[in-house]
Amino acid sequence: MARKNPRQLSLPLRSTRSRPTAAPRSSHTGRSSAYLVPSVGKRNEVRAQLEERAVLLADRLATLLSEQVRLTVTDNTSTMISFRRSRSMVSYRVHRMFLDAPPEVVRALADYAMQARRQAGRVIDAYVKQNESKVRRARAMRQAQGLDPYGRVHDLQAMFDRLNDRFFQGRIEARIGWGREAPGRRRRSIKMGTYFHDARVIRIHPALDREEVPAFFVSFVIFHEMLHQAIPPQVVGGRRISHTPEFRAFERRYPDYERAIAWEQANLPLLLGSRMARSRRFDPDDLLA
Repeated sequence: MARKNPRQLSLPLRSTRSRPTAAPRSSHTGRSSAYLVPSVGKRNEVRAQLEERAVLLADRLATLLSEQVRLTVTDNTSTMISFRRSRSMVSYRVHRMFLDAPPEVVRALADYAMQARRQAGRVIDAYVKQNESKVRRARAMRQAQGLDPYGRVHDLQAMFDRLNDRFFQGRIEARIGWGREAPGRRRRSIKMGTYFHDARVIRIHPALDREEVPAFFVSFVIFHEMLHQAIPPQVVGGRRISHTPEFRAFERRYPDYERAIAWEQANLPLLLGSRMARSRRFDPDDLLA
């Protein structure tokens, strides 16, 4: 009987469901088939080399499992491996790092689709950690792509430069730009801004790029995100804390702090694009629900 849910292995404390791939290129050999999602190996010569390695990995898994294998290779930076078993085959989705995996890791990939998941998971986790720098670089490059600081109303770069000179003595090194919003999507929450530590990138929600949103409020959101670089997160009792007491104390000293908090509380429905929104204390990079 086919299982309804895929088994997954992700980076620590992260799990996402695997998604179907739309019309990827494929190569077939015997009892296995290998696919690359469009983002993997965009240049033809690179893609051809990766396809050969993907077919080899699929063949090795099919031999170890004595089953038909369908392998999809991705550049996903959150879920490193997932699988789905049906009556006819085992379907894998794996990060491209596994194309270079040594025999013991390939064996663990096969075992993970069978019953020895705990031991196999330890082997795979260790391999992912060895290659985590590659994942971090790929994630940083993705986060930095398509950044545009110049909006229809607000110039994020000019705001960033003024804040950097006034409050941080020019020490904050980051790129800043407007985020993207899916067209026609109805918002129930909004994340005003986000700071990506690995990429040193600040993204500001595009809902703030409008005449109704005052510049002092946008500047405060940018200041909050810049502060994440000036006062990095701390790990306390195994928990990662971004808003430490030091962070909050520095944030409250911002000259427009009270005015920005008051404006957000009065105008949250405007930012959400909704007539109704629950009132709660403002946190620029927290999900407001």
